[in-house]
Amino acid sequence: MTTFKPAFQQCILCGNCTSTDIALCTECALELPCPECACKRCGVELGPTPPVHGYCGRCLTEPPSFDHCIAAFRYEFPVRELIAGFKFHAGFAEGRTLARLLAERAGREFETLGKPQRLLPVPLHVSRLRERGFNQSIELARVIGQHCGIAVDTSYCRRSRATPSQKGLSAEERAVNLRNAFTLHGECAGGKLLHVAIVDDVVTTMTTVDTLARMLRSAGIACIDVLCLARVS
Repeated sequence: MTTFKPAFQQCILCGNCTSTDIALCTECALELPCPECACKRCGVELGPTPPVHGYCGRCLTEPPSFDHCIAAFRYEFPVRELIAGFKFHAGFAEGRTLARLLAERAGREFETLGKPQRLLPVPLHVSRLRERGFNQSIELARVIGQHCGIAVDTSYCRRSRATPSQKGLSAEERAVNLRNAFTLHGECAGGKLLHVAIVDDVVTTMTTVDTLARMLRSAGIACIDVLCLARVS
């Protein structure tokens, strides 16, 4: 019987050849900044002496509209640079590799939390989509969906208003910027949903994902997770 070895490919970080099934060698993968002691709800890191209950102070007093945030990494070097290359320079090798690592992390979490019925990528306005050429959240969701066996719905959540970039804005300014920016259209594919996951590249102040989660909650969806490549703490 013939044994097929995986094809060699180039590591997206060090450039060395690797036989792993993603474009990242084992050594570089071990150096990626993974979150430690994160809040059970919003995913923000709790520091070296986390509280026993496992929640940050904000989630205890003003919990977000979603139930869990699963982040693959901290928003630090080199993940920060890989995300920028994917998002702003069409670095699809970087995007696929990061998405696969997020999918593996999400799959482990779903064993406890339960698997969502649909993945809902954060939508881009048509003008931003035309400018960038692709929606990074959709690309991530496709990889996660294939790996975890979850359908991706790109039509239920839509961006109805073009908004300036959220970069550099405070939480309050972000909330104002996103007011009436999203709409839900019709029934989400597959009938009544009870559990979905919003997919985004980076979660900073939670404004975007919380805005969407609030709308989904008002539409009757009981359990809402957030999946992101990186969480800013």
